[in-house]
Amino acid sequence: MKFLQTLYKHSAIAAHDQALQILGQNNSRWIGWKELYDQVHDTAGLLKNLGVSSGNRVGVLAENSLEWILIDLACHFLHAVSVPLNTQLSIQQIRRQMRHSGISLIFVADKYFSSNEIDLEVPVVILGKTAGIPDSRMEIVLGSFGEMISCVSTLEVELAIPTAEPRRVASIVYTSGTTGEAKGVMLTEDNLVFNSEMALKRYRFETDTHQFNFLPFFHAFGRTCDLYVWLLGGHQLTLGSSRQQAVDEVAVVAPTHINGVPYFFEKLAALCSQTKNSDDVLGREISQINSGGTVLDRETFDFYQAKSIAVLEGYGLTETSPVAALTDPEDIRYGSVGRAIDGTEIKLSADKQVLIKGRHVCAGYYRNPEASAELICDGWLHTGDLGRLDDDQFLYVTGRKKELIVTSSGQNVWPQSIESCLQRHAAIEQAVVFGDGRKFLVAILFPNWEYFAERVDVSGTSDHWKDSPNVERWFMQLVEQQLEDRASFEQIAQIALLSHPLSAERDQLTSKGTLRRSVIKEQLEDVLERLYKS
Repeated sequence: MKFLQTLYKHSAIAAHDQALQILGQNNSRWIGWKELYDQVHDTAGLLKNLGVSSGNRVGVLAENSLEWILIDLACHFLHAVSVPLNTQLSIQQIRRQMRHSGISLIFVADKYFSSNEIDLEVPVVILGKTAGIPDSRMEIVLGSFGEMISCVSTLEVELAIPTAEPRRVASIVYTSGTTGEAKGVMLTEDNLVFNSEMALKRYRFETDTHQFNFLPFFHAFGRTCDLYVWLLGGHQLTLGSSRQQAVDEVAVVAPTHINGVPYFFEKLAALCSQTKNSDDVLGREISQINSGGTVLDRETFDFYQAKSIAVLEGYGLTETSPVAALTDPEDIRYGSVGRAIDGTEIKLSADKQVLIKGRHVCAGYYRNPEASAELICDGWLHTGDLGRLDDDQFLYVTGRKKELIVTSSGQNVWPQSIESCLQRHAAIEQAVVFGDGRKFLVAILFPNWEYFAERVDVSGTSDHWKDSPNVERWFMQLVEQQLEDRASFEQIAQIALLSHPLSAERDQLTSKGTLRRSVIKEQLEDVLERLYKS
């Protein structure tokens, strides 16, 4: 298996180097390749002693950590199937994914474990401090993770690196999607290895590269582009102590490359504008960033480019492992997510949907043949995203096919574009545009009430303001100003103001922050009907 073979090669030629840095709350530690390989080997022995064998599903519910990496690579050692679980999900969602995937063992960080709230129905290994758990209906495997793999080491268990099985399902990753229940994406050994190799090639990393990681490994972006790319590249990787501390830790770590999302890079840029020396925020070594999820705004893009920091943007889905297109650091174009990675084909369907073919396209959805058949047709993965390709085959993503609004007059409207325009004003925290099959567009706004209160002389609270005709007129004027350069059919005719923002807890957003339009429409149906009746 390529990941393990590469790790063994690193360990054989660099026994005492600094490969992986783990940041803690009050300290940090470096781990060398030899130590890492030995711990992966012993973790595989632990899993084997716990009954894990080829094809078994092993769950992990934890934030990024050394243990997360060891468990993931140990699953490759045994040809088991890793099932990373999103720590931001509810207990009910976690249970459903566990039952659907059929995991036989789960590792849970102690901060996410409570016997009073969760009945996981399978053996559990608690990562972190352990204690007796009274009245539990579960089989609990006690003892710290380090102690457990140390015990395996004393037993002198010898495991050989397995031969490659390209078509073997190596991981099931649940993607929340925008339309309904999560689907288990089956990623094969070849999917993961190929995608990591091609991403590494496109990054053009040098041997002195130092990556900083804060993206969660339970998402494909962080796992492939941070964890596996580092493993194949043989450079340095630092794991941030938490996503909340990531911005502050960048300057301390002084990485050369960071993978992240627009919000993170926008926040770093904003902090730089508040200090005399941007090195105090970015460190002295940063030369390249890779932003995914959505396109960076022009101001943020220009900020980094002006500092000679290459701004890469990429495109992909969990179903493509995830990278399908990625900017070449030597050929950057604003607004584009780059060209297809090597070994990948990207084309557009007649209705401008982005279609992808390559070795990194998943094997389908676990136990969901109907959805798998819709996803992949004649070898082409149908992304559901709309895009355009320029003459040089640079890809530009323009929206989602299912989010296209067609008004009753036949006008096509991209709601994301209008929503982004509205949200550029600080008074509007979130906006959702509707109008499919209707004569005109309406918008539901979730204002930044603190910003509003500081600039408008009003009394009371947001619960009163949202129903005030005067406040509604103020926001309607703001909407008209924001959209003054838009076509007539892109104008908003009616608005509604709500107090509480959209949230993943109410199923209105995916874990990535994407709007679940069908859910929002259903939950706010009475608001929409009132807007159209008025």
